[in-house]
Amino acid sequence: MNARKSVAIIGSRDVDRQTARGLFEQHLSSLLHQGRTWFLGGAHGIDQWAMEWLLEQNEICWAVVPYTMADAPKWLRPWFEQVERVVELQLPRRKSAYSFRNRYIVDLCEIVIGFRSGKGGGTFSTLRYALRKQKQVHAIPVLMKTDSVTDDLQLRELVER
Repeated sequence: MNARKSVAIIGSRDVDRQTARGLFEQHLSSLLHQGRTWFLGGAHGIDQWAMEWLLEQNEICWAVVPYTMADAPKWLRPWFEQVERVVELQLPRRKSAYSFRNRYIVDLCEIVIGFRSGKGGGTFSTLRYALRKQKQVHAIPVLMKTDSVTDDLQLRELVER
């Protein structure tokens, strides 16, 4: 595996399938079919939709799980048969295991792409870590339907001031 050809995908868990697939088409299509290895964490939301989309594109995917494959959620287990490799970190059961997993993924890659809805801090923390490690970082905002209404109102308020 060549780190220069490796991409980490991280992101919010609250992103629906349709929104995620639209973002991937827009932001990831130019990176396809170049012999890259894609690293994913295997969580709900961006991780799961990216794994599905990338496998449909016949890309090489690695899933990195904080514990073991047996400890992974049942919905994730069928994906293990389709990815190139599953990395089991076998970490102690702590909330920090997910942060450690994300940092591990970043360390393996040259490019880190984060899709952030603004909820939760894991994606933001991971992107900051990637910047400190001097990785190529792409932070892509995810606007949910309710977010776009709020953003429109905030933008209008700024313009009127």
